[in-house]
Amino acid sequence: MKLTTRAARIPLLLGTALLLAAVAGCSSDHGSKGATGTPAPPSGTTGTSTAPAAGGSGALSWIVSGQTLTRMIAVDGTSAAKVFDTPTTYVLTEAKHWDVPAGWNSTPTADFTSYSALRTAIRHHTLDPRIRAVLYDNEHWSLTPSVEQSNPAHYDQLAAQLVHNDHLQFLASPATDLATVLEPNSTGGSFDAMLASGLFGQIAPYTDVLDIQSQGAEPSSTRFASYVRAAAAQARAANPHIQVLAGISTNPSGQSVTAAGIERAARSVGSSVDGYWLNDPAEGTACPRCAGPLPQTALAVASNLSGSTGLAGAAPTS
Repeated sequence: MKLTTRAARIPLLLGTALLLAAVAGCSSDHGSKGATGTPAPPSGTTGTSTAPAAGGSGALSWIVSGQTLTRMIAVDGTSAAKVFDTPTTYVLTEAKHWDVPAGWNSTPTADFTSYSALRTAIRHHTLDPRIRAVLYDNEHWSLTPSVEQSNPAHYDQLAAQLVHNDHLQFLASPATDLATVLEPNSTGGSFDAMLASGLFGQIAPYTDVLDIQSQGAEPSSTRFASYVRAAAAQARAANPHIQVLAGISTNPSGQSVTAAGIERAARSVGSSVDGYWLNDPAEGTACPRCAGPLPQTALAVASNLSGSTGLAGAAPTS
């Protein structure tokens, strides 16, 4: 779950770290270019309900890559606009391939996997002037320098300071596979290790929007819910005003999920999050085992979670 901005992004590289990132669930759509509530799950929800998933007031927040949005618009532009034409949708885009439709209210967002590249972009004023937010996606892979992986809290703070000094919103999306660096001796799974590291609480005070890269747990709604609720609680204990999003995917690292299964996992944390990072990754360098894109499934899930009259009954992903 990776897209390249105008801001001198580092090139995509092959290597073992990418394979580890794929195992963690393909954090985002870069390769496919691309109201705070209580922590109790909603009751009586189903995979086909059209009631909004989150308990707060106002629209859900979304992160979506530009290519994913473009593909969903091609499926059904009216339904896509109902969900994503809002200021609380962060579209990962760039000057060369500007993916925010003309006249839309979505928030154009630059996307970085390296603090050093972000610093260069801001210092050299190479960010597109239309950008309103910046996302820092640090992972245990070759796209994030090893020094940033070993001290992610420090580099998230530095990134947030740069972004805020430029009067932009800061979005943090630390990958779950960073747990292998932060808690190398952990005998539990990566999700438990990530929580034990305390990283979400450490970066929350500097962050406007936190994405929990939970998509790797999606096939098990129980594990998904447990991880997201605990991570969200950790972040909000450090920053009660932070917005928290959960990562969902049409095919997390090629794992087989259905539209109903994705929605079931998302709804299990609906009262704990403010929205979702919707990933619809295609096979590529950043996700060699991905089986997408599946834009009809992505749009059906997003429409149902938002309470829109979007597409329904999308075919199971494979």
